[in-house]
Amino acid sequence: MLFAVCIHIDIHIRNFMKKIVDTERKYRPTSLNEFVFPNAQVEEIVRAYGTGYVTRPLILSGQNGTGKSLLSELIPTAIEGFKPQVNRVRSCDLNSSNEIYSQFTRNKQFDNLYTSNNQRYNYNVIEEVNFDNKARDAFRVVLDEYRGIDLTIITTNEIEKIDIGIRSRCEILHVPPCEPDVFFPYARAIIQAEGYDIDDAALTAALDAVFEQRPDNRLYYQTLDAILRKATMPLQAASI
Repeated sequence: MLFAVCIHIDIHIRNFMKKIVDTERKYRPTSLNEFVFPNAQVEEIVRAYGTGYVTRPLILSGQNGTGKSLLSELIPTAIEGFKPQVNRVRSCDLNSSNEIYSQFTRNKQFDNLYTSNNQRYNYNVIEEVNFDNKARDAFRVVLDEYRGIDLTIITTNEIEKIDIGIRSRCEILHVPPCEPDVFFPYARAIIQAEGYDIDDAALTAALDAVFEQRPDNRLYYQTLDAILRKATMPLQAASI
């Protein structure tokens, strides 16, 4: 069982095929317009970056399952209008000054004239960053030197572990999980797209149970998968 409690959901079915769907993968947003923003502040800052006019390095902080990694993909796509080349760096490869310079430094004169793939910027995405003392100093230098040429996006669920000097150079955006009422229209649209109807109160109860158990957008999708798997008979009361 997905939850410790059972939620009975009446699902009105327009076809009798059992649905096995990975809704998180099938309905994964491909643009900022499809992303489910948790609040107005996150949307405002992300869309500002999506214009390409903001080049300050960006730290996306928050717990697991809030869409930080997805935003790190969608922002460069919004800027370029296509899926650009992105330098994805593993934080475990950034443990020394030499590793920092190896990953990020290039011919500055060349970069002033050209970018990868004729893009507006070079993009660096680093997930779960935690630098030692020497690497912190080197990374500060790199962030300063390549601002306006590179856009660096860092994701973390432990913002306090990132060096304060690095944080001072970045826009820090906390990305919380969506509350049930925010995710509800998206969840309902997914169920309807799969050919099903569900009582609004029942769907709200299911999303509320997820949020009370552990706020995590991925769990919302798992709940929708469970609803669809159990929706096999007309007017069936499905228990999750």
